[in-house]
Amino acid sequence: MNVKFNCLYIFLIGVTFGVALLGTSCKRDPIKPEEEPETEIAITPLARPIGAIKGQASRKTIGPAGGVLSSADGQLKISVPAGALTEEKLISIQPIVQTNIAGIGLSYRLTPHDVTFKKAVTLTFDWKTITDQVGLPQTLGFAYQQQDQVWKYVGASKTDTVQKTISYETSHFSDWSLMNRLSLEPYEASIEPGQTQAVRALIYTQTKWDDLLTPLTGTGQGTEPGYPVGTPAALPSKFIDSWELAGPGKIVKADASTVTYQAPASVNGSATAVVSLKLKAPRAGTYLLLSNIQISGNGWIELSIAGGAPVKFPASSAAKSGNSYLLSNPENEGGGYFLLRWNGGVGDYKYEVSNGGNHFHFQTSKTTYMSRYFDEIIKDIVPSGGQIQITKIDKGWVEGIFRVTNAGYGPMLLDITSASGRFRAKIYDSAKANKS
Repeated sequence: MNVKFNCLYIFLIGVTFGVALLGTSCKRDPIKPEEEPETEIAITPLARPIGAIKGQASRKTIGPAGGVLSSADGQLKISVPAGALTEEKLISIQPIVQTNIAGIGLSYRLTPHDVTFKKAVTLTFDWKTITDQVGLPQTLGFAYQQQDQVWKYVGASKTDTVQKTISYETSHFSDWSLMNRLSLEPYEASIEPGQTQAVRALIYTQTKWDDLLTPLTGTGQGTEPGYPVGTPAALPSKFIDSWELAGPGKIVKADASTVTYQAPASVNGSATAVVSLKLKAPRAGTYLLLSNIQISGNGWIELSIAGGAPVKFPASSAAKSGNSYLLSNPENEGGGYFLLRWNGGVGDYKYEVSNGGNHFHFQTSKTTYMSRYFDEIIKDIVPSGGQIQITKIDKGWVEGIFRVTNAGYGPMLLDITSASGRFRAKIYDSAKANKS
């Protein structure tokens, strides 16, 4: 087994690319699942909404001589070879909301949609900024949305794991997305000591044995070979070699496509366990899917900024002094320094600007969000709207939710956004600790 305990994200590694897993002090024999009767993968193609615009478009007129156009965010590049067009066309790349259920990052609307290129154009996606979302590089690939609104996975022509780019050659434009065809669910999870977590191996398209990895080799209907994307199904046993665990805890149940992990009864602070699935594949090499499970001995915090996807990370104990509670996170887990302070037990607490008052604070490497902002009408710092709601205090643990409707950030807290989240944390009572 080869896992680093300080990984923050679930990642998938192909040893064929020269990435070796480092051994850990905790090693267990692989778990070989029992073979199940082989059946065809039952995946119903899933029609999905058309993505809404999500950023600035880039445009360029390209003619018979060919040309190159990149998206405004630098993530996607289109290379049109000479001879692909017989006349000048306005080419555009528009970032849109991701609607592919297996997609990662943004999708991109490439226009015009009604042109068939005489020579294949190359789409190149740079995935450096979304590395934590990328699964096994050999099953990472492109998909486009068809007229029936079903996404079609077409794989990749070339993948560069050093430069973290992936390319595909196509003869047409549409709405395009990058997606993980295989995944472990969850990619990452945070649980408490003694709890269990099911880990499932899923596939989002049908496949033949030879087409498990990219580039696809089979033939298919439509413009190019590929497979419709649908509601995920359990990965068939013919693709599963074994499950392994690195770190504390144990696997208490396993079948072909699912294992159940159980955390140890106690941990000192927090710990990480890694469940790995070794694939059987049509090409030589070792292909692993990894799932990181964080065991939070002191609890957890979940935070969303500006309505974004919530991020869950370990909590430090909620320090109690008199009637005041202070909740934070260890070592900037979750991408920044988190602090939440409130004064009292179960109940609702409005934010304050006074020293020692109810307060929210999240400091990242780029900015700091706070439960106060600069009011340009009265020309002064005022408390944000929203509140901290403590919902439960029981057996040395505290639970609650918080919402900041106009969190200030930036120079002088002139900019505002929103923040929200929830938490469950062990209480550290300084008065009781001093008595003991």
